[in-house]
Amino acid sequence: MPLIHRFADPEIEARYVESERAARVPASRALIVIGIATFVSYITLNPLHFPREGVIDYSIAAGMFVGVLGGFYALLGTRYYLRHGWTDLALFSLLTVAMAMLIEALADQAALTGISRFGMAVINMGILVVFAGIGFVATVRLYLIWAGAILALYLLFLALSEGAFIAKLYTLTNFSTFFVFASYVNWDIDRRARGGFAANLALDAERAKTEELLYNVLPREVAARLRAGETVADAFSDVSVIFVDIVGFSQLARTLSAGHLVKTLNRFFSIADECVAQCGVEKVKTIGDAYLAVSGGTASSGSGAEAALAFGRALIERMKAVAAETGIDVRLRIGIHSGPVVGGVVGTNRLAYDYWGDTMNVASRIEGIAEPNGIAVSAATYYQTCAGNAYGPAETLTLKGIGETAVYRLVM
Repeated sequence: MPLIHRFADPEIEARYVESERAARVPASRALIVIGIATFVSYITLNPLHFPREGVIDYSIAAGMFVGVLGGFYALLGTRYYLRHGWTDLALFSLLTVAMAMLIEALADQAALTGISRFGMAVINMGILVVFAGIGFVATVRLYLIWAGAILALYLLFLALSEGAFIAKLYTLTNFSTFFVFASYVNWDIDRRARGGFAANLALDAERAKTEELLYNVLPREVAARLRAGETVADAFSDVSVIFVDIVGFSQLARTLSAGHLVKTLNRFFSIADECVAQCGVEKVKTIGDAYLAVSGGTASSGSGAEAALAFGRALIERMKAVAAETGIDVRLRIGIHSGPVVGGVVGTNRLAYDYWGDTMNVASRIEGIAEPNGIAVSAATYYQTCAGNAYGPAETLTLKGIGETAVYRLVM
């Protein structure tokens, strides 16, 4: 177990220091208020017992202490305090000076209090190191530097003071008890806080992975709506639906081994996913050897039918390259139709954002009459894209379940 814990990544260490210091601000302020209230009460009561000189000396030292504590209280509310741990060292160094003055003021009244200079030093410096053990936040190294300096000064104080050796030994033993206890408290609080911070980092990382998996299934805004308890149902007036199918898949299935077939399908779907991202269209789902995408839906960034055509072209060109590379005759048929659809999420298991409507059915039927490695579109898609694309003449075809439909074939 390391003596002083520290995150290996400087950025994570800085985040930990800032977050821990922010979390401890209320407790630190409560401790400061208790300290100020204690000194104010002594300043109020001392005139009843101390001579005038003693009251003045104590009030000056206590006033300095209260002033530093007040400054500390104000500093706690700043971003500077949260980001710069060295402020603890500066503040407690000032408090050390104030405490030394306070000890001297009280030692002069030993005849009245019955507590010697040794006793005053043990009590007050012990209180200071315990207070510092809590006040140094996420800065164990700085605390140990400060505490080590205090211990050295205390030893020097004992060495220069007059008194019996046994008295010095006992005061050192008592002070060392405060010192060790406060050091352990500071170290253990930091150790536990770092453990909690590391656990939260791991939890955040796992949550990010979970969200990434969720966003692979559902668009971000849809996932957010589901989390909010909404029923997700949307109407779209003009969406271009893209159906892609592998020509002669049954023959491929008979020709290739199971493993080789799955590998080929995976490559096709992976390339389709890349083209989706490239062209700004939205993958909806895979159906056997078919791929369904839309342009203009809830997660699309492309410009309607033009993006749909760009996707179709890119996918066919990529798969031609794969066919030439592997020697496997993988050709595609692509059908596109534009029109209104309804989108939403239904069910409770294996959730997915899906689309429904006659537009989907028409696109599916048009895909069935497309040429191998060709793209066929409906009249609705044709009129949106004919200005910048070459098409063959219109063909009036009877589509199953649809009836007579004008179809245009894109010149590749």
